[in-house]
Amino acid sequence: MLKIVAKRYLKTGVLDEYLTVVRPLVDASRQEPGCIEYALYINREENSAVMMETWETEAALEEHLNIVRAAGYPEKLNQYADPEKPGKVEKYDHLY
Repeated sequence: MLKIVAKRYLKTGVLDEYLTVVRPLVDASRQEPGCIEYALYINREENSAVMMETWETEAALEEHLNIVRAAGYPEKLNQYADPEKPGKVEKYDHLY
């Protein structure tokens, strides 16, 4: 099992637009084979959005990433990212 934590800092004033674009991604991802959890969290104090994902296998994650890339989501979501604050993606393997 894998946990992905993907953090993106947003430009000021774009949260509503960002949510309009990201909601279909979250909803579709939850239906993908191998997805255990796919959730979006917002930290309003630092104006950041965090995707917390749990996948059964590396193969399920890779298939998800192929779907996300094919749909153009990296470009769609990055237009809302604050260029002064780079985001970060962390991957964790489940141990216990």
